[in-house]
Amino acid sequence: MNVVVLRRRLFYISAMVLLLIPLYFLGNPSVRNQDGSVKSPGGTLAQLRTNYNLGQGDLGEIDPASESMRLATLGLRGVASTILWQKAEYYKREQFWDRFSATLNQIAILQPHFVKVWDFQSHNLAYNVSAEFDDYRQRYQWVKRGMDYLIKGGKYNKKRTELPFYLGWMFGNKLGVADEKKQFRELYRNDNNFHNEVLDKSGLDLAQPDGLGPDRKPDNWLSGRLWYERAYTMVDAGSKPAKSTMMFYREGPQWLMKHAEGIQSEGWLDEAARYAWRVAGRGWNDFGQIQILTSFGDQIRLKELQTANEEYKAAKEEFEEYCDEAYQAAIAERYQSLTAEEREAYEKPYLDRNFDEILAAEDADIKLSVDPDFLARQVADDKRVDAMERAAKLKMARDRIQHIEIYRNQINYAYWEARCEAEQEDAALLARTSMYEANQLLDKGELDGALAKYDVAWQAWDDLFNRFPSMMIDDAADEVADSVKRYQQLLDQPDLPDDFILNEFFEFKELFEEQSADPAMMSVIASWPVRYPGRNFLDEMLRKTRENPAPEMDLNGNSVEPTESTETPILEINASENKASDNTQSQASPGMQVGQPDEGKPPVPKS
Repeated sequence: MNVVVLRRRLFYISAMVLLLIPLYFLGNPSVRNQDGSVKSPGGTLAQLRTNYNLGQGDLGEIDPASESMRLATLGLRGVASTILWQKAEYYKREQFWDRFSATLNQIAILQPHFVKVWDFQSHNLAYNVSAEFDDYRQRYQWVKRGMDYLIKGGKYNKKRTELPFYLGWMFGNKLGVADEKKQFRELYRNDNNFHNEVLDKSGLDLAQPDGLGPDRKPDNWLSGRLWYERAYTMVDAGSKPAKSTMMFYREGPQWLMKHAEGIQSEGWLDEAARYAWRVAGRGWNDFGQIQILTSFGDQIRLKELQTANEEYKAAKEEFEEYCDEAYQAAIAERYQSLTAEEREAYEKPYLDRNFDEILAAEDADIKLSVDPDFLARQVADDKRVDAMERAAKLKMARDRIQHIEIYRNQINYAYWEARCEAEQEDAALLARTSMYEANQLLDKGELDGALAKYDVAWQAWDDLFNRFPSMMIDDAADEVADSVKRYQQLLDQPDLPDDFILNEFFEFKELFEEQSADPAMMSVIASWPVRYPGRNFLDEMLRKTRENPAPEMDLNGNSVEPTESTETPILEINASENKASDNTQSQASPGMQVGQPDEGKPPVPKS
């Protein structure tokens, strides 16, 4: 009997050992590195948890406190989280910073997959808490805590693009735009410990070549772009963008431009700046090739405006040729309504028009435009159905151009495209270098040297402004204005000389600031070098203003409105200036009026 029992026990033990082998391969937990990457994939169940993001209980990452808190709350995690949020606000208000940090960690344990927890509280640390300290070094430490909090959240939300996107924003905006940005950028580029911590916790190497500034140290704007690139890679792998497609992909190349501006402000004005703007221009061009689903339901690329113009022109010529007799009759009827000035401007080649004729030709173009549906109804009965189909295709081509322009105007695509090109010019390098050196010499008290450098800078800026007028409506213009004030103090004169070369720039700047910078105007300024190469923008733009007499005044000192005027205000450029034409073609193309957009929505065309 004892032998039988012994055999049974040996059998059971052997069976259990044999069953443990498949259980081991099924349930073996995965092992991860500190940055969350897989060191050992573990068994089948662990791999399934990893693939479907079902849990974070990996070997080395088990948090006993989190499991205890979940059990202790008896299913009331929402209530417990709400109480902790209230406590966190209380600790922040009373400036109990250690308790505040501990409470944030408890909230994260209870709500690790609620992305807004990480976003809100990291912003709290980096922006609100850091502002409570006087020393910029202490503020920098709290900014890093906010970043570290987001990095930790990314380990629990590996398929959510919001967290790397927020990190990209924080690395760039907080360190590069704050009042203490000069100190923050310097602290960050030399903070090797933080760079290594980010690498260990997230696997992102901030010291890779694409993240280094001209001093071969990590630059905060380029580091932010690396986080954006990680978010873009996640979308390629199947995740959803954190924002709309256009706003999501815009930030990466925009940060390249911010980097170029940042190093220029720090004195990197030679080939390093030119290279930075060249890289930014490539990034902006790549951004323009991304397919965007619009709120109108179609898909566009911001860079394909010229292609859309060419397609529209071909469709329009084909349609007008098909409706030949009806089209000629409609044009002849509308041509009679043109003034003599409009007729002369309309018939003149566009490159030969002066600024007044540009405006007159635009007005004539609008008056001569014929609605495709109206024209299709004027053709013979046997051609009318086909004409209506062609009219519908033509309207679709026109709408496509308008949609592209609306989205381009929403982010000033043409302006930034022109800015990247202008900043690579020799005149831009000379202007910035001379102005920077002049300011340095002035600080040292070397007045004669400063005057000589200023004169070179003003000449270069005038050349650049006339060839790239978009430079007059950005931060560069403000930098020039500030330096001109220093120059004026150096001259010890109440006013600038009458023959000062940048007087036209200040005249335009004053006029522009008085007007609302509508998208059409921005597009005209940005596209001037392409449309009218070699033309002096300021002379042509300001001539009419000088010719217009001052407004008449009544006895009470009030301005009297003129009874009749055919003049067009200098800055009221018709929206058709931004119409569907590559501007090296004939006048026939659609106009566009852009309405004021609602909050968070793109502008819409007016009917």
